[in-house]
Amino acid sequence: MIETQPFRINPEWFWSPERAEQEWEHLWTRVWHMGPREEEIPEEGDVFIHTLGRESLLFARVGDDEICGYYNVCRHRGNRLLLGEDGPSFAPKFTCAFHGWTYELDGSLSHVPYRERFDQKVISDPACTSLRTFRTERFAGWVWYTLDDEAPSLREYLGPLASRLDAYRMEKATIVDYKTFEFGCNWKTTFDAFNESYHFQTLHSEILAWGNEDAPITLLGIHSYMVNEYGRPSKLYSEQEALNPALESLLTANGIDPTTFTGKATEVRRSVQVAKRAKQGQVVFPYENLSDSQLSDAYHYMLFPSTHFNLFPEFYVTLRYRPHPDGDPEKMYFDFIMCAPLEDGETVAPYQHRVVRGGEESVEDVLKWGVRKHPIVNEVLGQDVELVEHVQKGQRSRSFTDAILSSDERRIEHFHHNIDELIRGYSLRDLIATNPVEADAHDGT
Repeated sequence: MIETQPFRINPEWFWSPERAEQEWEHLWTRVWHMGPREEEIPEEGDVFIHTLGRESLLFARVGDDEICGYYNVCRHRGNRLLLGEDGPSFAPKFTCAFHGWTYELDGSLSHVPYRERFDQKVISDPACTSLRTFRTERFAGWVWYTLDDEAPSLREYLGPLASRLDAYRMEKATIVDYKTFEFGCNWKTTFDAFNESYHFQTLHSEILAWGNEDAPITLLGIHSYMVNEYGRPSKLYSEQEALNPALESLLTANGIDPTTFTGKATEVRRSVQVAKRAKQGQVVFPYENLSDSQLSDAYHYMLFPSTHFNLFPEFYVTLRYRPHPDGDPEKMYFDFIMCAPLEDGETVAPYQHRVVRGGEESVEDVLKWGVRKHPIVNEVLGQDVELVEHVQKGQRSRSFTDAILSSDERRIEHFHHNIDELIRGYSLRDLIATNPVEADAHDGT
């Protein structure tokens, strides 16, 4: 009988250039990723510039309802066509600043200075001269993309996750804010920090007054989710009956006067659910599509390998992880994107995207979430991102040879194991076919 070794997360995977190159070849260029919101490229000629590692990518609105993906590279000598920062732009044509080659919005080459000086067979062949494309599909108001022409469809990739996200009507939301942090750590170091709730009782102990750190975990094929119940104290919190300021704020936000509330602290969550259920069908929020638990709790979905959605009925936070453009495995880009459906008469100012070096400004000062501001900003995000670079340094130590994971951290093992399987030669379809789809660990009440 052959004994199989238990899966091990090798600390070198967090800093090895060789591992980073393997991830680029077998992971980043093979799977689906979340690109821009459709609303960011609404009209013909609107373009969104997006960086994924070493690649600069263009998402262009072509006609009324077509969005094309192009590598931001001139076919002549490789110059970048659009030289701006990541974000929305406008380009009725793409003209290379180096030699003047010009491409139409459909990617075809339309102008070459001194065309007669080139091999006419080559210069007239669209396969040689049109912009290189990549696949795009649309889901939940976002444009998704893959650099692999052989990858499964987006719906096949999302699997059982798609219907769960559909319930939130994410396509009706608007971007409230979008900022990017640059951290001096591997992208997986930050990803792991947001893939478990075991650290709540130590790092985010103030949450225990109004939220549950014991988050049921469900594996959905290559993806997963966990549920943090909000609106009642954790069982680890000493006071289970008297209201505290956080619970009083939660009641007030949902139209319940805490001074006349006669219930216990443990009953706030249910009262919030009842208050929201009474409004369903009368507000823009999709209460009627959601379970009681989804009305009050944080549903935290992991979309393998580069996106987290933290979903509430009134807003959701997208956390997107990207390898750094300079190829250093101990650097990364971390995107915070706040989206929300707008109530009648409500407007939000256009967001101002920028890249912020981690640690130079507080998360609270960087993120401009307006009325969607939530305790998660001050009490969770800021505390997490303050530690990730220290974790990276510790993983570099010769003393750290293995991660010791609890059942609360099994999403981390699931995540790393799937990355390793791709690097070992499994196809994305193999992973989709062999990963378990578990029964819901949370009953939705």
